Amino acid sequence: MLSNLLFLVIFCTAFSNSVSERNVTVTIDTDNVINIVDASFVSFTIDSNVYYWKNYIDFSFTRFLTLIRELSPAVLRVGGTRADDLIYNETTNQRSGIVTQDNITALVNATRSTNTRLIFDLNQQLRNGTEWDSTNAEKLIKFCSKMNYCNSMDWELGNEPEYYQRDNRTVLTAEQIGDGFVKLNSLLRSYANCQNSSIIGPDVGRVTTTSTGIIFSTVVNMTGSYLKAATIHHYYFSGTNATKENYMNASYFADLPKLIGQANKLLSESKYPGVPLWLGETSNAYGGGTPNVSDRFVDGFLWLEKLGIAAANGVKVVCRQELYRSNYALIDGNFNPNPSYWLSWIHNMLVGQKVFAVNLTGLPTPPTTRVYAHCTNTARSSYRPGAVTVFALNVDTIKNSVLTFNGPFANQNYESYLLEPSVSGDVLSKSVNLNGQTLTMPSDETMPEIVPVNQSAGSTFALPTATMAFLVFPKANIQSCQ
Repeated sequence: MLSNLLFLVIFCTAFSNSVSERNVTVTIDTDNVINIVDASFVSFTIDSNVYYWKNYIDFSFTRFLTLIRELSPAVLRVGGTRADDLIYNETTNQRSGIVTQDNITALVNATRSTNTRLIFDLNQQLRNGTEWDSTNAEKLIKFCSKMNYCNSMDWELGNEPEYYQRDNRTVLTAEQIGDGFVKLNSLLRSYANCQNSSIIGPDVGRVTTTSTGIIFSTVVNMTGSYLKAATIHHYYFSGTNATKENYMNASYFADLPKLIGQANKLLSESKYPGVPLWLGETSNAYGGGTPNVSDRFVDGFLWLEKLGIAAANGVKVVCRQELYRSNYALIDGNFNPNPSYWLSWIHNMLVGQKVFAVNLTGLPTPPTTRVYAHCTNTARSSYRPGAVTVFALNVDTIKNSVLTFNGPFANQNYESYLLEPSVSGDVLSKSVNLNGQTLTMPSDETMPEIVPVNQSAGSTFALPTATMAFLVFPKANIQSCQ
């Protein structure tokens, strides 16, 4: 009887161990660089409703500027639905919907002091018959030229014009939208101090729908010779009724590649196939995000996946909606980093511009583990040229993923940075542990030191359930990373 019981214990233990792990083989093709992202790849936004509702951001706080600077180089896009309601006025801000000289000056000063570049979204709904009325925009551009701000700024015109009918706005044809961009370019070129100021657009959402795709293609064909980037927007779901389970649902992983694929197809068929593609506004959940979820650890899974899949599919810049104070903000209203800020910061520090293809075997459908590989960012870290950074996420709540590396990575030492909720197992934690230590700012002017764990050559890496990790192979000596 005792021997039978002992056998049962051993069997159950073995069975438990077998179902708690999944072996994943990782093969990185370092012979071919599949994309080179912009140095400002991880960027961010401020929603125009900040200015519409006069809920202004105070850029005077040292802590806030430190946090922005630590994500640089980056672009800061001021845009969104309310961009099509904003009016520039020199000083008057007694009613909603006014942006003033002081507002613009504060934005330019903040971006210049933090190594970021400002993008300002102009009101496309100001019309003179069928044409864009550029009178108000010219007043703003004239001021920016006079103050030498244009050298630090780029411009957009309108936001998600495919939804103008839904939002009870003036509906515009694709050609009318394109004409507005042409007019904006002529306006900028008429000011000597704005020659280095570029145009970005058309800031549409689902290019997989025919009408939106037509807007995208028309604007690119009409402006591609001077368009700095073609922009699309992406969200996985509405934040209103979303739960933490949505943020860990692997079935969403297939959504973004379809959108990017269609945008790339439209670009390739246009007159200007070389125009860079940006995710000009994006987060996980639209509608402001999900309260007490979008600002928690769980938000990082789809965010890190988005950074990985965007880079692997040719996107040059990803602008996170948004930087400050909303449910899905990187920084909360007290200037404290939310979990996805820390994730973005570490990505910015360790992940470089050159991207490699990664093949995984041993995964279920849909895949609950995702792995991406880039050259290491040697400009922001202490690693030397030739190093490779791998980053991975595991949304499985039952099985750890045991990563085994093939090829030149099979017998190399590497260093690991494991990100977990500070409260063990609680994906709704507001704080993050890196290799067991909670990430916090030591002071308003300094960031924490991140210390890796050394992993021996040939060892597998166990990625626990509901965690993320960055792995650096410092002596990979990959030629394209030199």
